[in-house]
Amino acid sequence: MSGAKSAAPREVPRDAPRIDPRAARDLADGLYRQGVTASIVSAVIGAVIVGVMWQRVPHAVLAGWYALVLANQVARVALMRAYKRARAAGAERFAPGPWLRRYAWTMAAGGAIFGSVAFVMFPVGDALGQAFLVVIVFGLAAGAMPANAYFRPALLAHAFLMLLPMILRLAAEGGREYGTLSFTTAFGLLVILAFGLRQAAVLAESVALRYQNVDLIDELRSQSELARAAQRSAEQASFAKSQFFAAASHDLRQPLQALGLFAASLREAGMGPDGERRVAQILNSVDALDSLFDELLDISKLDAGYVKPAPAHFRLRALFERLQNTYAPLARKAGLALAFREAGEVLHSDSVLLERVLGNLIANALRYTAQGGVEVRCRAQGANCVIEVADSGPGIPAGEHERIFDEFYQLGNSERDRRKGLGLGLATVKRIAQLLDCRVALESAPGEGSVFSIAVPLGDVGRIAPAAVAPSAAEVDALQGRVIAIVDDERDVREGLMELFATWRCRPVAAGSAEELLARLEVGALRPDVVVADFRLRDHATGVAAIEAVRARYGAALPALIMSGDTSSEIFAMAREQQLPLLSKPVRAARLRAALQHLLTDPRAAQPKV
Repeated sequence: MSGAKSAAPREVPRDAPRIDPRAARDLADGLYRQGVTASIVSAVIGAVIVGVMWQRVPHAVLAGWYALVLANQVARVALMRAYKRARAAGAERFAPGPWLRRYAWTMAAGGAIFGSVAFVMFPVGDALGQAFLVVIVFGLAAGAMPANAYFRPALLAHAFLMLLPMILRLAAEGGREYGTLSFTTAFGLLVILAFGLRQAAVLAESVALRYQNVDLIDELRSQSELARAAQRSAEQASFAKSQFFAAASHDLRQPLQALGLFAASLREAGMGPDGERRVAQILNSVDALDSLFDELLDISKLDAGYVKPAPAHFRLRALFERLQNTYAPLARKAGLALAFREAGEVLHSDSVLLERVLGNLIANALRYTAQGGVEVRCRAQGANCVIEVADSGPGIPAGEHERIFDEFYQLGNSERDRRKGLGLGLATVKRIAQLLDCRVALESAPGEGSVFSIAVPLGDVGRIAPAAVAPSAAEVDALQGRVIAIVDDERDVREGLMELFATWRCRPVAAGSAEELLARLEVGALRPDVVVADFRLRDHATGVAAIEAVRARYGAALPALIMSGDTSSEIFAMAREQQLPLLSKPVRAARLRAALQHLLTDPRAAQPKV
């Protein structure tokens, strides 16, 4: 073994006594790498809470509470700076254990301070103020999970001390509604803890595996068989990481799907202006959480080969109009100009995928441009139309032109500010461009802005398909009275779907397995019109197998679709092979309704493919 390893002290975190000391130092570095940004965010959120509750809570209480928030953030910043000094002085002999425990104490204090809002400023009789506090506290607890995953005691202390007071306060309010909300919050706490602990285990294993591989390579470089064993170990670690992300996505999307379905059914039922506003706020929060998954989901779909281009002839003007409607409000909010310039060009490509490419480029340009604006323009180049997205941002050094298209790579975002995305936008652009067989280029230099361009084949105006006609009355009412069979092993999701379908005047029948569903259909003497199945069911069953079982009873032409929060390539490959429609959770109510109407009104969509 290497000399550095034998000379290193053996002090390690208490919760991981067998971890390599070098890995323990890396975990501590990751924990303290959060820097002052996290403290600034906590202080800002605290200020937002004070501002919202200013007319609801005595000012002295708010001032005292916010003073504790600021004191906690000052202590965290001071601790981080002391850690950096000690780390630089200690180098290889640095002992991380005490520093990890000190960080956990600051996170416990922060969790307790924010958790105390459940008792010191919970506005009695003010449902909107109460909902605001619940959403803020839950969002803070969930958002801190990735950062605290480097040290489990910090993760557990922060989450419990932040959410447990709110759970108890909601339960103490009494009544069915508060009891349900208390139970939902407790369930959410368990979900995010499961996610956080799983991420902590993966982080610890990944860091430890890194040093194990380093030692193997150093010690066994001349032994080819052992070198191949190390390679297999690395491949297994990569597979485990992919499985973790897929499972974590599925676990988090399930309660998010249920929340969205219940909120959508409340909106359909009609609750008056105040109720509709609150439901809209809940749906906006669901959409915000959903966007965190979408970038990862796009990459998974593309890598699995699930996305197939459907080229057609179309006018560029229509695509530009949709992009302008989407991104002009964002540009105005940022104080930037957004201009589109075209001359009636006709293109031949997949307009949906091309819109995603240009949308990612425009969003990226708006995100990194501080002043000036973004211009989307086009020019002819032989048989192609070159579409350019030019910005007046800081520019990109020549040495980074290739790396910015890598996954999770971002310039100027070392603190991983989530407002700047996950670093997957340009990776998605690269994959879609390859799928469309289009060339993406970049011209940029520091201080001179950036110009991203994509060359798209020109089309034929005479081959543009006519505009789609408005749906008929029969299509609009296609769901009324239809029997919809639901297979999902999550009770909350089943109940949410049943409530939503009932508001659409359907006849839902739900079960956790295919066998249970068939029994309920037989008891009710019902024949399903369409099947909606989750992909992963209990006892290692799948929604695909459930659909096959129901079709075996009621005919192979029975329409069906799959819903799932899983982002693994397995589900995309299986759905593509079976040619079943796949909706990724959380599914918006409007999208689910459109998919069901399409299945029930288009005979070709309902036919299974052999």
